Amino acid sequence: MSDNLIRIATFYNQFDAELAKLKLEENNIFCFLKNEYLAQLQFGIANFELMVKEDDKDLALHCLNTEGDDLNISEYLSK
Repeated sequence: MSDNLIRIATFYNQFDAELAKLKLEENNIFCFLKNEYLAQLQFGIANFELMVKEDDKDLALHCLNTEGDDLNISEYLSK
């Protein structure tokens, strides 16, 4: 079991970042937003990076890509 954290998505606004974070937390996936406070201090410069444990990557991506919700995550996903 690996506790390494990886970025699965980068957001350009706080609203979409928080929606994705809440969706993962509802599914009991540990996550956090990297640069959250920096982005608030430097509006428009820093990006919000959604970080998860490496072992949870596939489950997190599946949760974020679930059809039938208003969150269009595909444009934010890390390649």
